[in-house]
Amino acid sequence: MSTDRTPVEGRLYVEATPCRITLDVTPLVDDNVHDILDLLMGDEFFETFMELACADPDGQHDGHAPDRLAFEELKTHLVERLSTRQSLTGPQALRVARRIASFAEPMVAAEEQAAAALLGFATQRDRRAS
Repeated sequence: MSTDRTPVEGRLYVEATPCRITLDVTPLVDDNVHDILDLLMGDEFFETFMELACADPDGQHDGHAPDRLAFEELKTHLVERLSTRQSLTGPQALRVARRIASFAEPMVAAEEQAAAALLGFATQRDRRAS
């Protein structure tokens, strides 16, 4: 895993492990939590949330119980209102793209080598079978 925690300007972090590239969008999550708290304290969702929070559990949490349906509906309405994107300026987007490319290039090379090795193994096996 990359130990480089230098942010890409705009408070995004790009990290890599041998198999994955991860964009850390902590600022987006922070904004979303802020928005959720604002929404839950506002008139539109407060009563629904309090009904869910104060409901007596009936022990039927099979995903179809009425309280579960109310939870899913509230979740859907909240998600509709939350941020799902992190805005980047042109220069920020280029820095993110370059950083991702620098992590992805070795991964692609390793995957290509593994695929070639598998193909070579399959070819050898086919020759032995014939």
